[in-house]
Amino acid sequence: MRKYAIIALSLAVLSAASCSVREGMPSGKGLLTVSLSSDITADAVVVKGEAGAPNPAFSLEITPKGGGQSIKVADYRTLSAEPLTLPTGNYTVRAFSGTDAIAAWNTPTYEGTANILVKPDQLNTCTVNAGLATTMVTVEFDEKTADFFSEYKVTVASESSDALVFNNVTGTLRDTAYFRATQLDWELRMVNTEGEVYRVGPVYIDNVKPRQHYHLKYTLEEYQISAGAAYVSISVDDSMVEKNYQLYLDFGNDNLPSITAAFEITSEISVPKGNTDSKAVYANAGNGIKSLVIGHNDAALLEAGLPQATELVDAKDLSALNAAGVTASAVPFGLQAASIDFAGLVSRLPLGEYTVTVTLIDAKSHYSQIPFHFHVISPVDAEAVSAKAWAQFAILKGKWYTDGRPAGMTVQYRKASDSEWTAWNGSISADETLGTFTTELYGLEPSTDYVFRVISDKDKDTREVSFTTAYTQDIPNLNFDDWYQDGNAWYPGANASSRVWDTANGGTASFGCVPTTPETTDVISGKAARLESTTVTVVVITKFAAGNIYVGDFVKVSGVGAELDWGIPYTARPVALHGYYKYMPKTIDNAESPYTGKKGEMDSNSIKMYLLDWSAKFRINTSSKIFLQDDDPSIIAMCDFTSNVTNSDYVEFTFPLQYRDNRTPSYVVIVGAASRLGDYFTGGKGSTLLLDEFSLIYDAGELTEEQRELVGYRNL
Repeated sequence: MRKYAIIALSLAVLSAASCSVREGMPSGKGLLTVSLSSDITADAVVVKGEAGAPNPAFSLEITPKGGGQSIKVADYRTLSAEPLTLPTGNYTVRAFSGTDAIAAWNTPTYEGTANILVKPDQLNTCTVNAGLATTMVTVEFDEKTADFFSEYKVTVASESSDALVFNNVTGTLRDTAYFRATQLDWELRMVNTEGEVYRVGPVYIDNVKPRQHYHLKYTLEEYQISAGAAYVSISVDDSMVEKNYQLYLDFGNDNLPSITAAFEITSEISVPKGNTDSKAVYANAGNGIKSLVIGHNDAALLEAGLPQATELVDAKDLSALNAAGVTASAVPFGLQAASIDFAGLVSRLPLGEYTVTVTLIDAKSHYSQIPFHFHVISPVDAEAVSAKAWAQFAILKGKWYTDGRPAGMTVQYRKASDSEWTAWNGSISADETLGTFTTELYGLEPSTDYVFRVISDKDKDTREVSFTTAYTQDIPNLNFDDWYQDGNAWYPGANASSRVWDTANGGTASFGCVPTTPETTDVISGKAARLESTTVTVVVITKFAAGNIYVGDFVKVSGVGAELDWGIPYTARPVALHGYYKYMPKTIDNAESPYTGKKGEMDSNSIKMYLLDWSAKFRINTSSKIFLQDDDPSIIAMCDFTSNVTNSDYVEFTFPLQYRDNRTPSYVVIVGAASRLGDYFTGGKGSTLLLDEFSLIYDAGELTEEQRELVGYRNL
């Protein structure tokens, strides 16, 4: 039965608003603590032969996004007693245990990363899934091997040649090896009791992944074993595909089969798209060819018509192989040389990486195998790769194929309906090692088809990548210019049938209290919304009423509070809320549980915006304390602002919407309040917040780099 292992790290940023924090914690900072849990029943990747994962000691590396010095914690468990104090902002948390070595004995490495936004006055939770980051290799020999061989060892190496040796003489035969690799190869060396040496390999294993277990089992079959020869069955178990090789071991014969090529065999064979130069491969076997197989495990090659496995020895029908562009003929059993040319196949393939394996076995069952890694590249110096479009900007990706960035490399774009190209001179983020780059194209029109390309001094006509920008969507009366009156109550909107904003006025006006009214003199333009906190007396009960405004509907008075339906349908994705506010706070003189301790402090305002995936409006009930919590999974993006500072003039603001994932919203909520804790009947009577000229920003080019990082669209 397969066993599974996964490690989960839970990270929590604690705040004064939601839990007890240390006295004297600097303003604008949060506390970071970490907890670890382990689940050996989770469906992770197989770790074959183990009863479960160990409970490793994890270290942490916490790095500010956008640059800055990393914070290292040797043992995450120390944070439970002494949390970290961090400035607000985005961080990447890397949890790891074990070693960073490419090859190591008996030391598995676990690793995982996650992003977290540290915000003050809130509880933020982030989870790091740390899984096995290495591949496990074990070796087993038949117990009868020692009767015929004095030494037997298996050398396992990564593509970077870091190797570990399983050896019966040195005592490493029963150890466990761990590799950071995408390719492994093994070589067998055995010395019989008369001192003769036998070697097999190297045998290559491709598509190696972390959390796989390769168990190399070498079994001596019952055979007439002499001083010079033995018959060995070698089974390679990689937990995914079982590969069996029947090998006849002839210690006295150096005439081993070989695979060569008319081109240099490297770890990556770069071929310009459409290139038809020879890609001939030669199989040579002095003892005669017993088996010659062309194989692969690639869906793209299957789509190109290449059969997954083709045996050339005594083949009856090679029409499918030839139709795919491989030049090869049937090989009679015992023939000593044969050729295969992949030129026709490779010339037809689209850009990408492909692996074709040639396996050769001679008449004495000697074995040779080579994987050919073809990388089909663009025939030009650089080209466009992909575009990820928002409403008024797009993230463009490209690649170059020269040593170093090509001279004159430029991004050009145009509307699909235009013929003239425009050069984009924005900043480019490049990976010089991989030859890839990213740039952000700002100032685009929504709901518009565009194309872009990458040119150089050498190449002017290159691949064009098309993309379509998303749409924008207005929210009526964002400038707060429209108001109407119904009895004593003011309402934000032209009339009741078109109104999308509401206030608590519908519940308080009958008691002579109207906390939210239009402002006509102290404005940026037109009219503004004036939110003034006050008190209202119902029979003999006096309750605090915060000045407020929100997108949604007032439903009814409920007990000593109210029921509200938050939200209107909305499916666009802006990146920020822009506008103006002016705040005149008062000392908190009304306070109820759980905020009675706030009495005497300065009041604070609140401006929030949410994008959500609701199927209907959300029912708020202030009497029953039913509110939208900021950790609700329905929230796709949000901004949250509060201040207790008195303003003599309007303050212009841009609040980035911090996205949590790439879902499309179905509802939007915007809320303003003169008293942030008004839902809990806590605040200062007379605290006044003026709001004017709200608007939505869809172009990331209108934001600062710090604000773009907060939006987080690059990580979606």
